[in-house]
Amino acid sequence: MIESSPHRLLNERLPVPYAGSTVIVLAPAHFDLIKRTIETCFRLAHSPAWAARVDVESSIDPITHIAPGNTGVFMGYDFHITAAGPRLIEINTNAGGALLNGIHTLSLCNPEKLACLCQGLLPVEAVRERVLQTLVEEFEAVRGRGSRPQRIAIADERPREQFLHSEFELIAHGLTELGLPTTICDTGELVATADGLTLHGQPIDLVYLRDTDFLLTTARAAHVRRALEAGTVVVTPLPREHHLLANKRRLCLLSSLEALHGLGLDEEEAHLLATVVPETRRLDDLGPERAWAERRQWVFKPEAAFGSRAVYRGDKITRGRFDEIVHDPDYVAQRRVEPGIVAVDTTEGAREMKFDVRAYAYRDEVLLLGARVYQGQVTNLRSPGGGFSAICVARND
Repeated sequence: MIESSPHRLLNERLPVPYAGSTVIVLAPAHFDLIKRTIETCFRLAHSPAWAARVDVESSIDPITHIAPGNTGVFMGYDFHITAAGPRLIEINTNAGGALLNGIHTLSLCNPEKLACLCQGLLPVEAVRERVLQTLVEEFEAVRGRGSRPQRIAIADERPREQFLHSEFELIAHGLTELGLPTTICDTGELVATADGLTLHGQPIDLVYLRDTDFLLTTARAAHVRRALEAGTVVVTPLPREHHLLANKRRLCLLSSLEALHGLGLDEEEAHLLATVVPETRRLDDLGPERAWAERRQWVFKPEAAFGSRAVYRGDKITRGRFDEIVHDPDYVAQRRVEPGIVAVDTTEGAREMKFDVRAYAYRDEVLLLGARVYQGQVTNLRSPGGGFSAICVARND
């Protein structure tokens, strides 16, 4: 039984940090560029030309060929805001923080108070309902318009130990309020039977997969994989969506003007992506000598990176660690783009901190924006004074 409420979760002191009352103002032109980038990326990634290009990789897992019709909820497009405009540094499936950050944003950017300054503000309930509706749309995409899941599972590895467990509760409560009973569970608790997927004997129609086993290769995800292969459950985000968009190797294509022309984009679209996505290369294609000599210009990332794990800034990497990754076929090198800087009030006074902008999207639609304020080499939510931050898109006038 889900007893949490969004208002209680919002008002109580949560383990999830926020950057105080900081509101980051985004220029309308920058927001328009973010929207155009996401629309173009999504359309390209679901084109026959793109599938033909990425589906021939030798390392491809058969699970990525399963395409029942849905895509993925809570896609996260992460941008650094530079003087020249937004730069898309990575794309993630099952991006965390959408509701927590979205409600926090709306609590600071109250539509009634800031409508004259910020565009596109909606009441918190309208935003929450739209975000939750995407899960229903994922189910309809597979089972047909008007279909509704009888029971939903939010699955992760040891969910109660997860940093964003509070968000799981928000989503479960919201879906249950909509008449869609939802349970939070460990991925390994789900069991595939001849009739479908079950949780403690109860049938599960839809799995919202928060687990970072994106391709369902671990033992704990074996039953979810089996049910997905059998077509007896809808899983979102779909493993194919990670394969198409969130694998870091896709940034190599998205940043290459030559590749984009070969994939059928017109000159304007190709120039847009090649400008917004920093140059990204396979690390082994770059070569050890050049990569080491130019290391300060690059960030090194594994293809399935999440939460900045195993990501190294070239100006900080040691020679020993570099030698360990330089011949790893799973690593890419991305041109380093400095994040934005924002002034944050902390208990120790005002300080300048870094920030990135995450656009939470469903298909080609931007649902909401959030920022993560931090210090150090990589994005995190543990910097003193940092955390989620609200974003206001300024009005054109």
